[in-house]
Amino acid sequence: MNAPQHPQQPRHRPQQPGYGQPPAAGPHPPPGHRQPGGYGPPPPPRKKRTGLVIGIVVGVVVLVVAGVVGSMYLEYVDEPGGGPGAEPIAQCELSAELRSQAHVSSFRLVQAPTDAKKGMKQTHCAWEQTKGKDGRDPRRLSFLVYDFTTFSDKPDRNLDQARDNYASFTSHATGEQAKALGVGDESMILVPSSPTDLTEVNLLVRKGAVVWNIRYQGHDKGFLADSDFPVADAEAVALKVAEEVTG
Repeated sequence: MNAPQHPQQPRHRPQQPGYGQPPAAGPHPPPGHRQPGGYGPPPPPRKKRTGLVIGIVVGVVVLVVAGVVGSMYLEYVDEPGGGPGAEPIAQCELSAELRSQAHVSSFRLVQAPTDAKKGMKQTHCAWEQTKGKDGRDPRRLSFLVYDFTTFSDKPDRNLDQARDNYASFTSHATGEQAKALGVGDESMILVPSSPTDLTEVNLLVRKGAVVWNIRYQGHDKGFLADSDFPVADAEAVALKVAEEVTG
């Protein structure tokens, strides 16, 4: 006789998450965390740094402008010149009043006259500025002395040499920029063409067998740009120099 048959019981299959049951208990990822495989909320957008970049650029520009302006100011207030210079020789001596008018007080001997007994003796004198004494506007006064007194043993020949030397300087001086003066035996003042930020005058004068070529020049300092100063002021200085050296 066969054993009684029992009906087969269905096998129970453990269910996995996603098949009708909640996921197993355990730690959950923080909000906003993207699960592997691309699931989950997207990351927050990056913060724009436009404001920071603009601030840095503006700061750099301000520093550059401040540096340029500061450099310009220091140059504007700085006074040109050096030390008091050397003692002038007799051929280059000028009065204290004239040096003050010309804003120069520092003497420099560029070329000393020769010690030879015969021949033309040439001297080059320069009056420049003393720092802290003559102001911040650059000025320079210089003159060349051509002395033919001992050129030869013949005074008439020496005088002719001086006349020829003077004529060589004035041969091309024409027009409104050249004016004859009443200093010495013959004299002329010239205003050469120069940049708009520079004033310059040349004065030529002869007395006997000696010729002087006097030059006075300079400009006025400005904060943004330099400028010339009145030509009449420069002419007045050059004329007074001619009167003193020929007197």
